[in-house]
Amino acid sequence: MRHILTYLFFVCLALNSYGQSTNKKNEVEKKRQAEKKISIKTNYIDSIQTAEQITELISKINYRYKEFEVNESLKFENKYSSKNYKKIADSLNVQPWTKVDFDNNGLTDILVIGNWEEYHTIICILDKDGKYEIKSITRRFSQDCTFPVVENNKIKYFFESEQVHGKWHEPRQFKQITLIYLFGDFIEENQSSANHKIEKIEYSASGCFGSCPIFKLTINADRTAKWYAERYNEINNNEVSGNFNSKITEDKYSDIVNLLNYIDFETLQDNYAVNWTDDQTAKLKVTYDNGKVKSILDYGLLGTYGLDRVYQLLNELRENQKWENQNYL
Repeated sequence: MRHILTYLFFVCLALNSYGQSTNKKNEVEKKRQAEKKISIKTNYIDSIQTAEQITELISKINYRYKEFEVNESLKFENKYSSKNYKKIADSLNVQPWTKVDFDNNGLTDILVIGNWEEYHTIICILDKDGKYEIKSITRRFSQDCTFPVVENNKIKYFFESEQVHGKWHEPRQFKQITLIYLFGDFIEENQSSANHKIEKIEYSASGCFGSCPIFKLTINADRTAKWYAERYNEINNNEVSGNFNSKITEDKYSDIVNLLNYIDFETLQDNYAVNWTDDQTAKLKVTYDNGKVKSILDYGLLGTYGLDRVYQLLNELRENQKWENQNYL
């Protein structure tokens, strides 16, 4: 009898542990499903019928996009290739713009293909209940021909791989990823997210040919954090420097940890690099699961859409947290 009770105890313990793990993995999906229940409302984007209306809206949202032009004819040019990209776009049934509620807030958003400052550019205008946000889907200016296809509130994003340094004559591969709006931006969809116990996050950003902020950030599991602002850290129109301490708010910390697990940081490459010069380098180091370490070096900060969002959230901590100056203690 004693052996049976012992066996049942461990079975229950295992089932409880499994249930907790499953619940954590389903947090993101439950949140997304709940958002879908929001009632649908009409908005200005619903009434848009022409490219002129789109460009007018874009320039009002952000004056930087005043030269943006909608690619109504879906002509794609690449001076390095003789491929018929219009034929590829037609085969995928690509549209100059597509209306859908990407962020599941009940308001219609719009995905637009265009040209901006002579570069092929795909953007998404999100209606945040009357306040608009522009999210760039094209994040590498060297991608002249990319094709978005919207299905089930997600973007199937078709693109050609970048040429590898020293292998310029090798053919570029045609690839596809699925982008989904989560954690405040578009990131790669992952149907098998992780559930690592993150113990420490260390992040640093280098300088660039310009005024990129140079800083280091360390966040512990108890949310205590240290920020070393070296140069070009402009906060509220004032440049700050030195050492600062804080305790990250629970919501901001959870966003970062949940995002890291959603993209399954452990499985990502150790090194990423864009194929241009004079850009910034990010170093991300995550300690997790009783001392395991994952380090990622990312020149250009565009390793993946998910990593790009991680860097954004870490950068924003410099402004959205209360930091105690340690320079005069």
